[in-house]
Amino acid sequence: MEDESERVVIVSHCILNQSTRARWPGGGARRDTGFLRDVLQLLMAEGVGVVQMGCPEFSLFGNPRRPRTKEGYDTPEFREICSQIAGRTCDRIIAFQKTGPTGVEVVAVLGVDGSPSCGVRRTPRIIDDEGVDASEPGLLMETLMDEMKRLGLETPIIGMSLREGEREERLTALKALIIPRAS
Repeated sequence: MEDESERVVIVSHCILNQSTRARWPGGGARRDTGFLRDVLQLLMAEGVGVVQMGCPEFSLFGNPRRPRTKEGYDTPEFREICSQIAGRTCDRIIAFQKTGPTGVEVVAVLGVDGSPSCGVRRTPRIIDDEGVDASEPGLLMETLMDEMKRLGLETPIIGMSLREGEREERLTALKALIIPRAS
């Protein structure tokens, strides 16, 4: 039997549990079982474990709740929840690295672009009184990136996407990290 190292990815909460995405009477944030299925099938096929982060939006506001921009969530209470989740996530990365003789490889952290919390490359903002997709991380990912940098953790962070084109691009980036290359 080939000696394979153990690997995991750490995922934003709604990648595994889309019921925590914003919903309200008569509406709700887009749910996409294809997106969920594609990510999970890839991870399962490659034997990569999954660790779920907490959701700061659901933790503080539950459901039903209407979607908000990054500014709509930017409160001291929300930032504290993001800090707690980021701290626990970094603790897990460090613990995995110390597991066994070679550790457990944390292949990536997966965010969700378009989220005010878990966006990595695209986050909804209000700029000049207009709603835009800003090229910046959401509040949780921003906090996580800062904490990882402070601790010297270099795990890649990928913003998975529900948008066509972006979705395939991000899935390809994840595949490149987890599928072993032929020697």
